[in-house]
Amino acid sequence: MQLDVIVVTAQRRDTNVQDTSAAISAFSADSLETARVLSFEDLAGEATSLSFTALSPLDQEFNIRGITNTRLDSPTADQSIGIFTDDVYVGRSGLFNFDLYDIGRVEVVRGPQGVLLGRNVAGGAISIYSARPESTYGGSLNASYGNYNEKLVKGHFTGPISDSVNGRFAFQVRNRDGFARDIAHDIDLDNVDSVQMRGQLQYLPSNSDFSALLIADFTKDSSNGFHSVALDGPDAGAGPWSTARAQVAALRPEGLSIRESLPDWQTYKGDVNPTPQQLDREAWGLTLNLSNEFEGLGTLTSITGYRSGKAFSQYDQTGIGPSNNYGIVLPLLFRSPVRERENIKQFTQEIRMVSEQAYDRGFDWIVGGYFQHDKVKKDDIIAFEIATPAIPTLNGQSLWDNDGENTSYAIFGQLGYRFSEQFRIVGGLRWSRDKKSGTVTGLALETGDKFTPNDPVPSAPLAANYVEGGGYTTAYSNHWSQFTPQVTAEFKPNPDIMLYATYSTGYKGGGFEDDPANALAAQSSYDPEKVNSYEVGAKFDLFDRRARLNVAAFSMRYKNLQVTQTSQICLCNITDNAADAKILGIEAEAQVVLFPGFNLNGALTLLDTKYLEFTDSVGNVNDGKFLQRTPDYQFNVSANYVTDLGSWSDGFAANLSYSHQGKMSWSPDALANEPGYGTLGGRLTLSPTRDLSFSIWGRNLTNKVYRANVIAFFGDEISRLGAPRTYGAEVALKF
Repeated sequence: MQLDVIVVTAQRRDTNVQDTSAAISAFSADSLETARVLSFEDLAGEATSLSFTALSPLDQEFNIRGITNTRLDSPTADQSIGIFTDDVYVGRSGLFNFDLYDIGRVEVVRGPQGVLLGRNVAGGAISIYSARPESTYGGSLNASYGNYNEKLVKGHFTGPISDSVNGRFAFQVRNRDGFARDIAHDIDLDNVDSVQMRGQLQYLPSNSDFSALLIADFTKDSSNGFHSVALDGPDAGAGPWSTARAQVAALRPEGLSIRESLPDWQTYKGDVNPTPQQLDREAWGLTLNLSNEFEGLGTLTSITGYRSGKAFSQYDQTGIGPSNNYGIVLPLLFRSPVRERENIKQFTQEIRMVSEQAYDRGFDWIVGGYFQHDKVKKDDIIAFEIATPAIPTLNGQSLWDNDGENTSYAIFGQLGYRFSEQFRIVGGLRWSRDKKSGTVTGLALETGDKFTPNDPVPSAPLAANYVEGGGYTTAYSNHWSQFTPQVTAEFKPNPDIMLYATYSTGYKGGGFEDDPANALAAQSSYDPEKVNSYEVGAKFDLFDRRARLNVAAFSMRYKNLQVTQTSQICLCNITDNAADAKILGIEAEAQVVLFPGFNLNGALTLLDTKYLEFTDSVGNVNDGKFLQRTPDYQFNVSANYVTDLGSWSDGFAANLSYSHQGKMSWSPDALANEPGYGTLGGRLTLSPTRDLSFSIWGRNLTNKVYRANVIAFFGDEISRLGAPRTYGAEVALKF
């Protein structure tokens, strides 16, 4: 009748969450399975202070404590929230992170982690650890079927290959019809068709302090692309796309559902046939972890990672245009299909030495170095079509071909001193250097469209002075370096209480725009963002570990915060540096075992944020406004109950969970907003034996309509919807 303790490695040592002087949420394999967490979007509903938005699966945006990733469109763009898979930093979240499967644990660390976790962890980090090979034979096989014709099969096999080598192989196959419908072409949107697999070999020689772990993974998925729907707002009066949708609804006897749209398929210059809307991704990776313990000194670890991936995405930004099947033409009703092709190669190497821990009195230390090299090749085509050319840049096709190369390296060290079993102070420093360079071509592929074929002006955001076939090619380059210190004081008055205070700093490298208007814009970089954070926290295990309460309060001050938004003035995405931003917040996490088999969990985040100084590059003054894409509060609660059922030991289990987030603004000007909303999920399981179970599950059981992304444009809010109600049944077998 005690709460479980999860061992984490966020501070590069094995410590349980309650003894770790950082704000961290850890999720075991069982808890992820119970909540049916398959994606980062699912994880956001479970983790304290974590929220998720996404324009597309290639443009995922994670937010911790008000710090949101800029969209990773540009080859030089970096994350504000670090994503790590088996301790390997993953630089392009939309390409490398698909479904979560065969997971050992997930750690969500909140706040800057500029010393040990390193670059681009200005807001926090999400670390995913695969389940490890075992020395005894075993495995599992799960099959589920749900609404939207979802079929999911996953499993793993593990065991010894020799006296010193263990292996593990895991896989997942998932197929699901779409949540939305393209009525112009009679196909599903937001569907899933994916295959993933991972193999591991672990070498543990007897009578040796050396170990090695080799991980190879592969993932591939495809879909018909995502659904865009225009909703009226935020300006007074309906915009062109919501007006067109209303007219389509009036012409159809069945109306037009919010999950139906009419995306156009673009015929690109030189092509005979149009390119269907689609998303195809493929990635593979290798990780080699070598470790050797030196008695009396510490443990030397080397982590080598290589990842390669490619993606092709075609989508219509507006969801309806002037070439619709119903002949509806309105002023400013334009379509804007986007084609993105991305090819990435990433190599990382970290070496660190971690001393033995001092338990009574004495020093402990960590030293290490890090290297990363990325090659990112990306080409985009942005096209427009409009029947009434009120704005000349709203027709034609423009292409950007961008070859980027990013190199980063760092050295870091941490020194701690334990004055007694109760009191310890630790300080660390990291020096990082980033160099980003490349070559970009901007080309007026075609001017005009079928309505105005002789319009000589290229489509935005390419500069209007280029003629058809003209453009620019230019090199770009810049480099930055930064020291990021951190100091923490820990105090444990007894084994059940941890108190800590931390000053930490974070750094995220600068970069260059993805689709610059001209050579000068291509050569102009935005600056790195930096953060100073002050945090105090307390962790309590109460009533013989039947209850737990963790709280943290923090104040963060950002300089040159990178802010990405879509502007209707330049018809483009722009990344600006807000001169200054401030974030204040408190967090609380609580768990309690009320009686054997029944426990409650809850978490709460309250934020007060604002841009202190921020006039963006198109002249909008955003001083004093709440940070974009940041809920002002979040909370989640869950209840779990396990009991015997007749002769079945732990034969019945029930889980019910609810997560809620408050109002947030979709852009820095705070004009387009998302009201607060909540989603409800649950699971019931019957287990005749410990190795066989039957479950029914559901997510978003109230079928709440909410949005995962909004771009405010010409009086409309172009929206991407979150998942509707999903439910299904599952059978699981262990052997």
